[in-house]
Amino acid sequence: MRLRLPGALSPQVNKLTSGVDLFDVEISLALGEEVIRPLDSGAPDRFYGYILLRRPKRGNLTQRDFERHFSFDEIRYSSSPDTPAGPYGRVGQAIVSDEDELKLQRTIEDIVRSNETAGG
Repeated sequence: MRLRLPGALSPQVNKLTSGVDLFDVEISLALGEEVIRPLDSGAPDRFYGYILLRRPKRGNLTQRDFERHFSFDEIRYSSSPDTPAGPYGRVGQAIVSDEDELKLQRTIEDIVRSNETAGG
């Protein structure tokens, strides 16, 4: 099992993981402890992906560019050159979902590729 901790965005991610605090689960597993809260073993209705968006190295993107090509549950992206980049060069983030995990993976890959190539 590999988890990426969301850091300051934990509340948003916890909401999408049915209230399971992934940080607590990862720490418990790392310490060899059992997870205190029983996890629902049923398949989820939807799978969610959380994407950190960066400025492309060449060209320019706007939030509207992303929205024109992809369907998001939520997106925030600043194309202003005055926006300070956060961790990992982040100037925005997006949440996408799908009922099919493989479709979701392809969508995330397409969004990341579009972000890297300024939509090209």
